[in-house]
Amino acid sequence: MRILSAEGARKVDRIAMEELDVAGTALMELAGSAVADKAVAMSNGGRIGVICGKGNNGGDGYACAAALKTMGIETEVISPEPADSLTGDSKHFYAFCQELHLDISHGVAVHEVDLNVFDLLVDGLLGIGITGEVRPQSAAWIKTINDAKAKRLSIDIPSGVNATSGSVHGAAVQADSTVTMGFMKQGLILQPGRSMSGDVTVADLGYPEKAFAGQTFNKRLIGQQFVKDSLTAPESHTYKHRQGKLLIIAGSRGFTGAAILCANAAMRSGSGLVLCAVPESLNIVFEKQLQEPMTLPLPDSGRGFLDDAAFPLIAEKMEWCDAILIGPGLGTDVAVAPLLKRVLQESRKPTLIDADAITHIIEEHSIFESMNCPFVLTPHHGEASRLFDVPQDEITSDPFSFAGEAAENTGGVIVLKGAPTLTAFQHEVVANSTGHQGLASGGTGDVLAGIIGSFLSQGMSLETAAQVGVYLHGKCADRLLYNKGYRGLIASDLIETIPSIISEYETS
Repeated sequence: MRILSAEGARKVDRIAMEELDVAGTALMELAGSAVADKAVAMSNGGRIGVICGKGNNGGDGYACAAALKTMGIETEVISPEPADSLTGDSKHFYAFCQELHLDISHGVAVHEVDLNVFDLLVDGLLGIGITGEVRPQSAAWIKTINDAKAKRLSIDIPSGVNATSGSVHGAAVQADSTVTMGFMKQGLILQPGRSMSGDVTVADLGYPEKAFAGQTFNKRLIGQQFVKDSLTAPESHTYKHRQGKLLIIAGSRGFTGAAILCANAAMRSGSGLVLCAVPESLNIVFEKQLQEPMTLPLPDSGRGFLDDAAFPLIAEKMEWCDAILIGPGLGTDVAVAPLLKRVLQESRKPTLIDADAITHIIEEHSIFESMNCPFVLTPHHGEASRLFDVPQDEITSDPFSFAGEAAENTGGVIVLKGAPTLTAFQHEVVANSTGHQGLASGGTGDVLAGIIGSFLSQGMSLETAAQVGVYLHGKCADRLLYNKGYRGLIASDLIETIPSIISEYETS
Protein backbone atom coordinates (compact mmCIF):
# COMPACT_ATOMS: atom_id res chain seq x y z
CA MET A 1 0.00 0.00 0.00
CA ARG A 2 1.51 3.32 -1.11
CA ILE A 3 2.20 6.17 1.32
CA LEU A 4 2.61 9.80 0.27
CA SER A 5 3.36 13.13 1.91
CA ALA A 6 1.10 16.13 1.34
CA GLU A 7 3.46 17.37 -1.38
CA GLY A 8 3.58 13.92 -2.95
CA ALA A 9 -0.22 13.71 -2.99
CA ARG A 10 -0.52 17.10 -4.67
CA LYS A 11 2.08 16.04 -7.24
CA VAL A 12 0.09 12.89 -8.08
CA ASP A 13 -3.08 14.94 -8.55
CA ARG A 14 -1.26 17.45 -10.74
CA ILE A 15 0.32 14.79 -12.98
CA ALA A 16 -2.97 12.88 -13.24
CA MET A 17 -5.00 15.92 -14.24
CA GLU A 18 -2.52 18.04 -16.19
CA GLU A 19 -0.41 15.39 -17.93
CA LEU A 20 -2.63 12.30 -18.05
CA ASP A 21 -5.97 14.04 -18.71
CA VAL A 22 -7.77 12.61 -15.69
CA ALA A 23 -10.78 14.80 -14.93
CA GLY A 24 -10.72 16.36 -11.48
CA THR A 25 -14.49 16.03 -11.25
CA ALA A 26 -14.18 12.28 -11.88
CA LEU A 27 -11.71 11.93 -9.01
CA MET A 28 -13.92 14.03 -6.72
CA GLU A 29 -17.01 12.02 -7.60
CA LEU A 30 -15.24 8.76 -6.74
CA ALA A 31 -13.98 10.28 -3.51
CA GLY A 32 -17.44 11.47 -2.56
CA SER A 33 -18.97 8.08 -3.31
CA ALA A 34 -16.38 6.28 -1.16
CA VAL A 35 -17.04 8.61 1.78
CA ALA A 36 -20.79 8.27 1.30
CA ASP A 37 -20.57 4.47 1.44
CA LYS A 38 -18.63 4.67 4.70
CA ALA A 39 -21.07 7.25 6.07
CA VAL A 40 -24.03 4.97 5.39
CA ALA A 41 -22.32 2.12 7.23
CA MET A 42 -21.52 4.34 10.22
CA SER A 43 -24.80 6.23 10.54
CA ASN A 44 -27.17 3.25 10.87
CA GLY A 45 -29.86 5.16 9.02
CA GLY A 46 -29.47 8.27 11.17
CA ARG A 47 -29.13 11.90 10.18
CA ILE A 48 -25.85 12.99 8.57
CA GLY A 49 -24.25 16.43 8.64
CA VAL A 50 -21.46 17.23 6.19
CA ILE A 51 -19.12 20.07 7.23
CA CYS A 52 -17.49 21.57 4.13
CA GLY A 53 -14.59 23.97 3.81
CA LYS A 54 -13.82 25.88 0.64
CA GLY A 55 -11.00 23.72 -0.75
CA ASN A 56 -10.89 20.32 -2.42
CA ASN A 57 -11.62 18.64 0.91
CA GLY A 58 -14.86 20.58 1.02
CA GLY A 59 -15.46 19.61 -2.61
CA ASP A 60 -15.20 15.95 -1.62
CA GLY A 61 -17.73 16.79 1.09
CA TYR A 62 -20.19 18.23 -1.44
CA ALA A 63 -19.68 15.17 -3.65
CA CYS A 64 -20.35 12.96 -0.63
CA ALA A 65 -23.52 14.87 0.25
CA ALA A 66 -24.77 14.55 -3.34
CA ALA A 67 -24.12 10.80 -3.30
CA LEU A 68 -25.97 10.45 0.01
CA LYS A 69 -28.91 12.44 -1.34
CA THR A 70 -29.23 10.13 -4.35
CA MET A 71 -29.30 7.19 -1.90
CA GLY A 72 -32.21 8.77 -0.08
CA ILE A 73 -30.20 9.47 3.09
CA GLU A 74 -31.24 12.52 5.14
CA THR A 75 -28.27 14.85 4.75
CA GLU A 76 -27.47 18.47 5.50
CA VAL A 77 -24.45 20.50 4.38
CA ILE A 78 -23.00 23.16 6.68
CA SER A 79 -20.14 25.44 5.67
CA PRO A 80 -18.45 28.28 7.54
CA GLU A 81 -17.39 29.68 4.16
CA PRO A 82 -19.48 31.86 1.82
CA ALA A 83 -20.72 30.16 -1.34
CA ASP A 84 -18.82 32.58 -3.60
CA SER A 85 -15.50 31.40 -2.11
CA LEU A 86 -15.79 28.05 -3.89
CA THR A 87 -13.80 27.42 -7.06
CA GLY A 88 -13.08 24.67 -9.58
CA ASP A 89 -14.35 21.17 -8.95
CA SER A 90 -15.71 22.11 -5.51
CA LYS A 91 -17.95 24.70 -7.15
CA HIS A 92 -19.15 22.03 -9.58
CA PHE A 93 -20.35 19.69 -6.83
CA TYR A 94 -21.85 22.54 -4.83
CA ALA A 95 -23.96 23.34 -7.88
CA PHE A 96 -24.92 19.67 -8.15
CA CYS A 97 -26.04 19.70 -4.51
CA GLN A 98 -28.21 22.71 -5.29
CA GLU A 99 -29.79 20.85 -8.21
CA LEU A 100 -30.62 18.01 -5.83
CA HIS A 101 -32.26 20.53 -3.45
CA LEU A 102 -29.99 19.60 -0.59
CA ASP A 103 -30.27 21.61 2.61
CA ILE A 104 -27.14 23.79 2.49
CA SER A 105 -26.13 26.48 5.00
CA HIS A 106 -23.24 28.79 3.99
CA GLY A 107 -21.25 31.36 5.92
CA VAL A 108 -22.44 29.87 9.18
CA ALA A 109 -20.87 30.96 12.48
CA VAL A 110 -20.06 28.09 14.78
CA HIS A 111 -22.34 29.36 17.54
CA GLU A 112 -25.31 29.33 15.16
CA VAL A 113 -25.47 25.56 14.72
CA ASP A 114 -26.38 22.60 16.90
CA LEU A 115 -24.37 19.64 15.68
CA ASN A 116 -25.99 17.38 18.27
CA VAL A 117 -28.98 16.90 15.97
CA PHE A 118 -26.82 14.65 13.78
CA ASP A 119 -25.93 10.99 14.24
CA LEU A 120 -22.85 11.31 12.03
CA LEU A 121 -20.67 14.29 11.13
CA VAL A 122 -18.57 14.15 7.97
CA ASP A 123 -15.47 16.31 8.33
CA GLY A 124 -14.55 18.02 5.06
CA LEU A 125 -13.25 21.18 6.66
CA LEU A 126 -9.49 21.48 5.99
CA GLY A 127 -7.87 18.51 4.21
CA ILE A 128 -4.18 17.93 3.46
CA GLY A 129 -3.21 21.55 2.76
CA ILE A 130 -2.69 22.65 6.35
CA THR A 131 0.93 23.35 7.33
CA GLY A 132 0.84 25.63 10.38
CA GLU A 133 -1.38 26.71 13.22
CA VAL A 134 -5.10 26.18 12.65
CA ARG A 135 -6.92 29.52 12.30
CA PRO A 136 -9.15 30.48 15.25
CA GLN A 137 -12.36 30.09 13.20
CA SER A 138 -11.41 26.58 12.09
CA ALA A 139 -10.24 25.68 15.60
CA ALA A 140 -13.65 26.68 16.97
CA TRP A 141 -15.39 24.47 14.41
CA ILE A 142 -13.07 21.57 15.20
CA LYS A 143 -13.83 21.90 18.92
CA THR A 144 -17.55 21.94 18.23
CA ILE A 145 -17.27 18.86 15.99
CA ASN A 146 -15.31 17.02 18.68
CA ASP A 147 -17.75 18.05 21.42
CA ALA A 148 -20.81 16.82 19.50
CA LYS A 149 -22.30 13.47 20.46
CA ALA A 150 -22.27 12.28 16.83
CA LYS A 151 -19.74 9.87 15.34
CA ARG A 152 -17.07 11.58 13.23
CA LEU A 153 -15.91 10.58 9.73
CA SER A 154 -13.03 12.55 8.23
CA ILE A 155 -12.36 12.98 4.53
CA ASP A 156 -8.75 12.22 3.51
CA ILE A 157 -7.29 13.24 6.89
CA PRO A 158 -8.79 14.64 10.10
CA SER A 159 -8.96 18.43 9.83
CA GLY A 160 -6.02 19.97 11.67
CA VAL A 161 -3.63 17.03 11.20
CA ASN A 162 -0.55 17.73 9.08
CA ALA A 163 -0.66 15.21 6.23
CA THR A 164 3.14 14.90 6.10
CA SER A 165 4.23 14.89 9.75
CA GLY A 166 1.05 13.82 11.55
CA SER A 167 1.51 16.81 13.86
CA VAL A 168 -1.32 18.89 15.27
CA HIS A 169 -0.96 22.63 15.77
CA GLY A 170 -3.83 24.09 17.74
CA ALA A 171 -6.69 21.67 17.13
CA ALA A 172 -7.66 18.59 15.13
CA VAL A 173 -10.77 16.50 14.63
CA GLN A 174 -10.74 13.27 16.63
CA ALA A 175 -12.18 10.98 13.98
CA ASP A 176 -13.81 7.62 14.54
CA SER A 177 -12.99 6.76 10.93
CA THR A 178 -11.15 8.30 8.01
CA VAL A 179 -11.54 7.63 4.30
CA THR A 180 -8.34 8.69 2.57
CA MET A 181 -8.08 9.08 -1.17
CA GLY A 182 -5.97 6.90 -3.44
CA PHE A 183 -3.14 6.13 -1.03
CA MET A 184 -2.16 6.44 2.63
CA LYS A 185 -0.90 9.79 3.84
CA GLN A 186 2.16 9.94 6.09
CA GLY A 187 0.18 11.91 8.64
CA LEU A 188 -2.23 9.00 9.08
CA ILE A 189 0.67 6.75 10.11
CA LEU A 190 2.77 9.12 12.22
CA GLN A 191 1.70 10.21 15.69
CA PRO A 192 -0.38 11.98 16.83
CA GLY A 193 -2.18 11.85 13.48
CA ARG A 194 -2.37 8.08 13.69
CA SER A 195 -4.33 8.31 16.96
CA MET A 196 -6.59 11.06 15.61
CA SER A 197 -7.69 9.10 12.52
CA GLY A 198 -9.63 6.14 13.91
CA ASP A 199 -9.87 3.24 11.49
CA VAL A 200 -8.59 4.22 8.06
CA THR A 201 -9.99 3.12 4.69
CA VAL A 202 -8.09 3.82 1.47
CA ALA A 203 -10.46 4.63 -1.39
CA ASP A 204 -9.29 3.49 -4.82
CA LEU A 205 -9.68 6.43 -7.20
CA GLY A 206 -8.04 4.64 -10.11
CA TYR A 207 -4.95 6.84 -10.41
CA PRO A 208 -2.83 5.78 -13.41
CA GLU A 209 0.51 4.23 -12.45
CA LYS A 210 2.31 7.00 -14.35
CA ALA A 211 0.90 9.56 -11.91
CA PHE A 212 3.33 8.27 -9.27
CA ALA A 213 6.43 8.75 -11.42
CA GLY A 214 7.48 11.98 -9.71
CA GLN A 215 7.97 10.55 -6.21
CA THR A 216 11.45 10.76 -4.63
CA PHE A 217 10.99 7.53 -2.67
CA ASN A 218 8.60 4.64 -3.13
CA LYS A 219 6.90 4.66 0.28
CA ARG A 220 4.59 1.85 1.29
CA LEU A 221 3.03 0.00 4.20
CA ILE A 222 4.17 -3.57 4.78
CA GLY A 223 1.45 -6.17 4.29
CA GLN A 224 0.75 -9.63 5.64
CA GLN A 225 1.19 -11.27 2.25
CA PHE A 226 4.76 -10.01 1.93
CA VAL A 227 5.58 -11.54 5.32
CA LYS A 228 3.98 -14.86 4.37
CA ASP A 229 5.83 -14.96 1.07
CA SER A 230 9.11 -14.34 2.91
CA LEU A 231 8.74 -17.07 5.55
CA THR A 232 9.07 -20.48 3.98
CA ALA A 233 9.34 -23.50 6.28
CA PRO A 234 12.76 -25.21 6.53
CA GLU A 235 13.36 -28.17 4.24
CA SER A 236 12.62 -31.56 5.76
CA HIS A 237 16.23 -32.71 5.34
CA THR A 238 17.91 -29.62 6.79
CA TYR A 239 20.30 -29.54 9.77
CA LYS A 240 21.54 -26.93 12.23
CA HIS A 241 24.52 -25.71 10.21
CA ARG A 242 22.23 -25.02 7.25
CA GLN A 243 19.69 -23.15 9.38
CA GLY A 244 21.99 -20.22 9.90
CA LYS A 245 24.99 -19.50 12.11
CA LEU A 246 24.79 -16.11 13.85
CA LEU A 247 27.73 -14.46 15.60
CA ILE A 248 26.62 -11.94 18.24
CA ILE A 249 29.25 -9.55 19.63
CA ALA A 250 27.59 -8.03 22.66
CA GLY A 251 27.45 -7.51 26.40
CA SER A 252 29.43 -5.61 29.02
CA ARG A 253 29.37 -5.07 32.76
CA GLY A 254 25.86 -4.02 33.76
CA PHE A 255 24.45 -4.88 30.32
CA THR A 256 24.64 -8.65 30.08
CA GLY A 257 20.87 -8.81 29.69
CA ALA A 258 20.99 -7.14 26.28
CA ALA A 259 23.16 -9.91 24.84
CA ILE A 260 21.06 -12.63 26.50
CA LEU A 261 17.78 -11.25 25.15
CA CYS A 262 19.30 -10.86 21.70
CA ALA A 263 20.69 -14.41 21.61
CA ASN A 264 17.49 -16.05 22.82
CA ALA A 265 15.41 -14.07 20.33
CA ALA A 266 17.71 -15.25 17.53
CA MET A 267 17.28 -18.88 18.55
CA ARG A 268 13.49 -18.52 18.74
CA SER A 269 13.51 -16.94 15.28
CA GLY A 270 15.08 -20.01 13.69
CA SER A 271 18.87 -19.72 13.65
CA GLY A 272 20.47 -23.15 13.79
CA LEU A 273 23.44 -21.96 15.85
CA VAL A 274 23.99 -18.76 17.83
CA LEU A 275 27.40 -17.86 19.25
CA CYS A 276 27.77 -14.97 21.72
CA ALA A 277 31.19 -13.33 21.81
CA VAL A 278 31.32 -11.83 25.31
CA PRO A 279 33.79 -10.47 27.89
CA GLU A 280 35.63 -13.34 29.57
CA SER A 281 35.15 -11.94 33.08
CA LEU A 282 31.37 -12.05 32.61
CA ASN A 283 31.17 -15.42 30.90
CA ILE A 284 29.83 -17.15 33.99
CA VAL A 285 26.75 -14.93 33.79
CA PHE A 286 26.13 -15.92 30.19
CA GLU A 287 26.80 -19.61 30.84
CA LYS A 288 24.13 -19.61 33.55
CA GLN A 289 21.55 -17.75 31.50
CA LEU A 290 22.06 -19.16 28.00
CA GLN A 291 21.10 -22.74 27.27
CA GLU A 292 20.81 -23.10 23.50
CA PRO A 293 23.17 -20.27 22.45
CA MET A 294 26.91 -20.89 22.80
CA THR A 295 29.42 -18.45 24.27
CA LEU A 296 32.86 -17.35 23.14
CA PRO A 297 34.72 -15.84 26.14
CA LEU A 298 37.04 -13.08 24.98
CA PRO A 299 39.93 -11.34 26.77
CA ASP A 300 38.78 -8.22 28.59
CA SER A 301 41.53 -7.66 31.20
CA GLY A 302 38.87 -8.24 33.84
CA ARG A 303 37.22 -4.92 33.11
CA GLY A 304 33.93 -6.26 31.80
CA PHE A 305 34.01 -4.89 28.26
CA LEU A 306 35.65 -5.96 25.02
CA ASP A 307 38.57 -4.23 23.36
CA ASP A 308 40.82 -4.72 20.34
CA ALA A 309 42.64 -7.66 21.96
CA ALA A 310 39.54 -9.74 21.33
CA PHE A 311 39.68 -9.33 17.56
CA PRO A 312 41.84 -12.37 16.58
CA LEU A 313 39.34 -14.80 18.16
CA ILE A 314 36.42 -12.89 16.72
CA ALA A 315 38.02 -12.96 13.26
CA GLU A 316 38.04 -16.77 13.30
CA LYS A 317 34.33 -16.88 14.03
CA MET A 318 33.61 -14.24 11.39
CA GLU A 319 34.72 -16.86 8.88
CA TRP A 320 32.50 -19.51 10.52
CA CYS A 321 29.26 -17.55 10.74
CA ASP A 322 26.64 -16.63 8.14
CA ALA A 323 25.82 -13.24 9.68
CA ILE A 324 27.12 -10.90 12.38
CA LEU A 325 25.21 -8.85 14.95
CA ILE A 326 27.18 -6.30 16.94
CA GLY A 327 26.16 -3.79 19.57
CA PRO A 328 23.57 -4.84 22.18
CA GLY A 329 24.97 -4.00 25.60
CA LEU A 330 28.46 -3.67 24.11
CA GLY A 331 29.19 -0.65 26.30
CA THR A 332 30.31 2.87 25.46
CA ASP A 333 33.85 2.72 26.85
CA VAL A 334 36.30 4.24 24.37
CA ALA A 335 38.32 1.00 24.31
CA VAL A 336 35.46 -0.74 22.48
CA ALA A 337 35.66 1.56 19.45
CA PRO A 338 38.85 0.11 17.83
CA LEU A 339 37.40 -3.40 18.03
CA LEU A 340 34.15 -2.28 16.46
CA LYS A 341 36.02 -0.51 13.67
CA ARG A 342 38.06 -3.62 12.83
CA VAL A 343 35.01 -5.87 12.83
CA LEU A 344 33.13 -3.56 10.47
CA GLN A 345 36.10 -3.10 8.16
CA GLU A 346 36.97 -6.81 8.00
CA SER A 347 33.46 -8.25 7.82
CA ARG A 348 32.26 -9.61 4.50
CA LYS A 349 29.11 -11.15 5.97
CA PRO A 350 25.70 -9.50 6.39
CA THR A 351 26.14 -7.38 9.52
CA LEU A 352 23.59 -5.79 11.82
CA ILE A 353 24.83 -2.69 13.68
CA ASP A 354 22.75 -1.94 16.76
CA ALA A 355 22.64 -0.04 20.05
CA ASP A 356 26.09 0.79 21.50
CA ALA A 357 27.76 0.02 18.18
CA ILE A 358 25.82 2.95 16.72
CA THR A 359 27.00 5.19 19.56
CA HIS A 360 30.63 4.38 18.73
CA ILE A 361 30.34 5.07 15.01
CA ILE A 362 28.90 8.51 15.75
CA GLU A 363 32.53 9.45 16.41
CA GLU A 364 33.71 7.47 13.37
CA HIS A 365 31.15 8.43 10.74
CA SER A 366 33.61 7.84 7.90
CA ILE A 367 33.51 4.12 8.75
CA PHE A 368 30.77 3.66 6.16
CA GLU A 369 33.27 4.46 3.40
CA SER A 370 35.67 1.70 4.50
CA MET A 371 33.09 -1.03 5.09
CA ASN A 372 32.83 -3.90 2.60
CA CYS A 373 29.93 -5.80 4.13
CA PRO A 374 26.22 -5.48 3.45
CA PHE A 375 24.74 -4.01 6.63
CA VAL A 376 21.59 -3.09 8.53
CA LEU A 377 21.68 -0.09 10.85
CA THR A 378 19.00 0.14 13.56
CA PRO A 379 18.94 3.60 15.22
CA HIS A 380 16.08 5.16 17.12
CA HIS A 381 15.41 8.85 16.43
CA GLY A 382 17.86 10.07 19.09
CA GLU A 383 20.70 7.89 17.83
CA ALA A 384 19.92 8.84 14.24
CA SER A 385 20.03 12.53 15.15
CA ARG A 386 23.50 12.19 16.66
CA LEU A 387 24.81 9.85 13.98
CA PHE A 388 23.77 11.97 11.01
CA ASP A 389 24.00 15.35 12.77
CA VAL A 390 20.38 16.21 12.01
CA PRO A 391 18.10 17.87 14.60
CA GLN A 392 15.73 15.33 16.10
CA ASP A 393 12.66 17.47 15.44
CA GLU A 394 13.62 17.51 11.76
CA ILE A 395 13.65 13.71 11.74
CA THR A 396 10.33 13.56 13.57
CA SER A 397 8.66 16.01 11.18
CA ASP A 398 9.38 13.80 8.16
CA PRO A 399 10.99 10.48 9.14
CA PHE A 400 10.19 8.98 5.73
CA SER A 401 12.43 11.43 3.88
CA PHE A 402 15.13 11.20 6.53
CA ALA A 403 15.22 7.39 6.46
CA GLY A 404 15.30 7.30 2.67
CA GLU A 405 18.16 9.79 2.50
CA ALA A 406 20.09 7.98 5.25
CA ALA A 407 19.86 4.73 3.30
CA GLU A 408 21.08 6.45 0.14
CA ASN A 409 23.95 8.20 1.92
CA THR A 410 25.25 5.11 3.74
CA GLY A 411 24.47 2.40 1.18
CA GLY A 412 22.92 0.24 3.89
CA VAL A 413 19.47 -0.72 5.08
CA ILE A 414 18.18 1.68 7.73
CA VAL A 415 15.71 0.52 10.37
CA LEU A 416 14.57 3.80 11.93
CA LYS A 417 12.89 2.72 15.15
CA GLY A 418 9.86 4.73 16.19
CA ALA A 419 6.09 4.90 15.87
CA PRO A 420 6.00 3.52 13.27
CA THR A 421 9.36 1.91 12.60
CA LEU A 422 10.55 2.55 9.04
CA THR A 423 12.82 0.36 6.92
CA ALA A 424 14.64 2.21 4.13
CA PHE A 425 16.71 0.91 1.22
CA GLN A 426 17.29 1.53 -2.50
CA HIS A 427 14.75 4.35 -2.98
CA GLU A 428 12.14 2.58 -0.85
CA VAL A 429 10.81 3.39 2.61
CA VAL A 430 8.54 0.79 4.20
CA ALA A 431 6.40 1.62 7.24
CA ASN A 432 5.55 -1.07 9.74
CA SER A 433 1.91 -1.66 10.62
CA THR A 434 2.25 -3.65 13.86
CA GLY A 435 3.19 -2.96 17.48
CA HIS A 436 2.19 -0.42 20.11
CA GLN A 437 3.52 1.76 22.92
CA GLY A 438 4.08 -1.24 25.18
CA LEU A 439 7.33 -1.76 23.25
CA ALA A 440 8.73 1.35 24.97
CA SER A 441 10.53 -0.85 27.48
CA GLY A 442 14.17 -1.78 28.04
CA GLY A 443 15.37 -4.75 26.00
CA THR A 444 12.73 -4.78 23.28
CA GLY A 445 15.25 -3.36 20.82
CA ASP A 446 17.65 -6.18 21.67
CA VAL A 447 14.91 -8.68 20.86
CA LEU A 448 14.31 -6.95 17.53
CA ALA A 449 18.02 -7.11 16.72
CA GLY A 450 18.03 -10.83 17.50
CA ILE A 451 15.07 -11.48 15.20
CA ILE A 452 16.55 -9.56 12.27
CA GLY A 453 20.01 -11.03 12.85
CA SER A 454 18.54 -14.52 12.86
CA PHE A 455 16.81 -13.95 9.53
CA LEU A 456 20.07 -12.64 8.07
CA SER A 457 21.85 -15.80 9.20
CA GLN A 458 19.16 -17.90 7.53
CA GLY A 459 19.85 -16.28 4.17
CA MET A 460 17.17 -13.63 3.88
CA SER A 461 18.17 -10.47 2.04
CA LEU A 462 18.91 -7.47 4.23
CA GLU A 463 15.78 -5.71 3.02
CA THR A 464 13.49 -8.67 3.67
CA ALA A 465 15.03 -9.58 7.03
CA ALA A 466 14.59 -6.04 8.30
CA GLN A 467 10.98 -5.65 7.14
CA VAL A 468 9.83 -9.07 8.29
CA GLY A 469 11.71 -8.80 11.59
CA VAL A 470 10.14 -5.46 12.43
CA TYR A 471 6.67 -6.70 11.47
CA LEU A 472 6.86 -9.89 13.55
CA HIS A 473 8.39 -8.06 16.52
CA GLY A 474 5.38 -5.72 16.56
CA LYS A 475 2.99 -8.61 16.00
CA CYS A 476 4.32 -10.31 19.13
CA ALA A 477 3.51 -7.18 21.11
CA ASP A 478 0.02 -7.04 19.59
CA ARG A 479 -0.60 -10.64 20.61
CA LEU A 480 0.49 -9.96 24.19
CA LEU A 481 -1.59 -6.82 24.66
CA TYR A 482 -4.63 -8.57 26.14
CA ASN A 483 -2.70 -10.36 28.90
CA LYS A 484 0.19 -7.96 29.49
CA GLY A 485 -1.29 -4.58 28.65
CA TYR A 486 0.87 -1.61 27.73
CA ARG A 487 2.63 -1.30 31.09
CA GLY A 488 3.24 -4.95 31.92
CA LEU A 489 4.92 -6.02 28.68
CA ILE A 490 8.65 -6.78 28.99
CA ALA A 491 11.19 -7.88 26.41
CA SER A 492 11.40 -11.51 27.50
CA ASP A 493 7.63 -11.85 26.97
CA LEU A 494 8.21 -11.19 23.28
CA ILE A 495 10.76 -13.98 22.96
CA GLU A 496 8.37 -16.69 24.09
CA THR A 497 5.76 -15.43 21.62
CA ILE A 498 8.02 -15.42 18.55
CA PRO A 499 7.54 -19.11 17.57
CA SER A 500 3.73 -19.00 17.54
CA ILE A 501 3.69 -15.77 15.55
CA ILE A 502 6.17 -17.11 12.98
CA SER A 503 4.18 -20.34 12.62
CA GLU A 504 1.10 -18.35 11.61
CA TYR A 505 2.94 -16.78 8.68
CA GLU A 506 5.28 -19.62 7.72
CA THR A 507 4.45 -21.34 4.43
CA SER A 508 5.58 -24.75 3.23
